[in-house]
Amino acid sequence: MAKKAKEKTKPSFFSRCLSKVLVLTVITLVALITLKSNPNLRNTVYKKIFQNNMSFAKINEVYKKYFGSSLPLADNVTANTELVSAEKIEYDDISKYKDGAKLIVKENYVVPAMDSGLIIFAGKKDDYGNTIIIQRPDNVEVWYANLKEVNVSLYDYIKKGEIVGEAKEKTLYMVFTKEGKALDYQKYI
Repeated sequence: MAKKAKEKTKPSFFSRCLSKVLVLTVITLVALITLKSNPNLRNTVYKKIFQNNMSFAKINEVYKKYFGSSLPLADNVTANTELVSAEKIEYDDISKYKDGAKLIVKENYVVPAMDSGLIIFAGKKDDYGNTIIIQRPDNVEVWYANLKEVNVSLYDYIKKGEIVGEAKEKTLYMVFTKEGKALDYQKYI
């Protein structure tokens, strides 16, 4: 009697989650032990993380590339969802405003995210009103300002085309920065 070839089975959801947790635990322990035993490395890492701009959006992209979703249940939750809006930002007029641009948009304009990234600020800013700042994987931070309300949370990951908010009074302010320096908005809009 010929032996049947063993069929490969897909690992269960539980085993995939458990393997992710185990790998992350080992990586974390190795990193902590290394940092504890080497003060120079600890100071370098501290400066890189706490004193310089660190791209958490880039870290998220790398993590997703090697481990899949950053959340264990995200594959099940987002499997049946669709992109809300894939359009570019539409505006009637554009002009310079402080470090960025002032866009005149339609009334009740729903603002889509121009690119995917991590929300690193969600709140009010002087001269800009309600503002959301999304850090893209290339370290460019995109400000969406003068929104009616901020309906997202800090450290949410937002995908290109998802709704950021609604522009207030037909005006949307946008600013593009990298490492704390304002960039020319004309290259991005």
